[in-house]
Amino acid sequence: MLCVFFNMGGCFSVAQVLKYVAYNIFFKGVIATEQHLGHSFKKLHFLLEQAMNRRLQQLDLTNAQGHIIGFLAHSPEPPCARDLETAFGLTHATVSGLLSRMESKGFIALTPDPWDRRVKRIHLLDKGNACCREIRERVKETEQLLAEGFTDEELDCFRGFLNRAIQNLSETTPSDREE
Repeated sequence: MLCVFFNMGGCFSVAQVLKYVAYNIFFKGVIATEQHLGHSFKKLHFLLEQAMNRRLQQLDLTNAQGHIIGFLAHSPEPPCARDLETAFGLTHATVSGLLSRMESKGFIALTPDPWDRRVKRIHLLDKGNACCREIRERVKETEQLLAEGFTDEELDCFRGFLNRAIQNLSETTPSDREE
């Protein structure tokens, strides 16, 4: 379904409106959260995802699709959709949509599992394999851009801080998350 928003100057797709809103939230201070760590992490994630999407666009891939290709390339045997859901913390609907688009672009093939016809195994095709090296290069470029201006010592500290923050939140109980 294509939703379009109209104004005096023209029309905008939902994606354009969301991009505009996200930009204004993150960069124009609509929400005064500069001192909140969560805001900084969200902003960094948003910028990283945008940078990777731009770099992978030439390969006709999105950041999420690039992650899936990397996962498939390193899997000892063809995984199923549930494996991707677990590995990336995505919903079944999201994984189904990603796989459908990747299959239509010729990056992957979905085949029935020989022991359970309800399950489809995901196979990386030649086109998907050919992109692996390019994806690694794009990730490396983005990481270099992210680390620009940091010393090796600062990067080690930064990684340590990030890992500690991840560990802190990983150790929370389900009741902590509901508060």
